[in-house]
Amino acid sequence: MDNTYQVKIIRTDLEIQQCWDVAFLLRPHLNKNNWSSMISEMMQNEKYSIAGIMDQDKVVAFAGYRVMTSLHSGNIIYIDDLCTLESYRGKGLASQLLAHVKAIATSTHLDAVVLDTGFDNNTAQKLYLKNGFQLSAVHLSCYLRQL
Repeated sequence: MDNTYQVKIIRTDLEIQQCWDVAFLLRPHLNKNNWSSMISEMMQNEKYSIAGIMDQDKVVAFAGYRVMTSLHSGNIIYIDDLCTLESYRGKGLASQLLAHVKAIATSTHLDAVVLDTGFDNNTAQKLYLKNGFQLSAVHLSCYLRQL
C-alpha cells in the first residue's frame, strides 16, 4: 500500500461534491443535483459521517458511516457506504478506511462495526473477512418503490 494516502474527514460542501464520482460508482441511482444537500442533511439529522481518501483534490475512496444503537448489536458504527474508484483498487485504501472506522469505534468504546454487502459481491466479502468481519446475518429488503 502507498502510505502517502491519508484519511480525511469530509465536512464541507466542496469535499462532499468531490465524493460524487466514488458515490455514483457504488450508488448509480443517485442524482448529482441533490447529492450535496442529501449528504448534508444526513450529516445533520442522522449522524452520517464520511471518511475519505484523497489524491490531490479528488476523493478516490470513502466510507460513509453513522453511530447508532441497535437492540441486536448494541452501540455500533454502521458502515452504509464503502467504495474505491476502480483505478485505485488493490492499493489497500478500503482496508485503510475500515481500520479508521474500527479505530473510531474502539476509541469511543462502541460494541461493534457493522455493514452489509451485496449477496453476490464476493470481492467485498473477502475484503471484509480479511479485515476481521464475520458473516453474522442475512439482510433482506422489501422495496416499496423503485430506487
